Amino acid sequence: MEERLTKEELIEIMAVLMEEEGFEVYEPQSEEEEYLPDFLAVYEDENGERHQIAVQVEDCQTVNTEEAEAKAKAIAEHCRMSGEGFIFVVPLECEEEGFNKFKEWGLEDIAEFVPIGIEFEEEEE
Repeated sequence: MEERLTKEELIEIMAVLMEEEGFEVYEPQSEEEEYLPDFLAVYEDENGERHQIAVQVEDCQTVNTEEAEAKAKAIAEHCRMSGEGFIFVVPLECEEEGFNKFKEWGLEDIAEFVPIGIEFEEEEE
């Protein structure tokens, strides 16, 4: 039986991957914003300037929800105004569905679509 990762597991995996790539990962905090990214990834460029990327992660079930859409649109609008980056992440199992939502929600101009896949190796006895 194929195991599907939960949204929380995907968030954790994506955060670890970004940390391994040299990003600092933070939990977003805001009193004013109704929808926040799952985490923020911050990096410093060669000029010493810090840049922030909002990361939204959805699993194969949550990508079809009104909440995911509202969250994606709110993050995209914030990023358009602030100049921050935006990464929209879905599992490989629902890459096509996720990409269709990405386009339908009008994220192409501001966000990067990132499908991720994890393979589990079974231990031999």
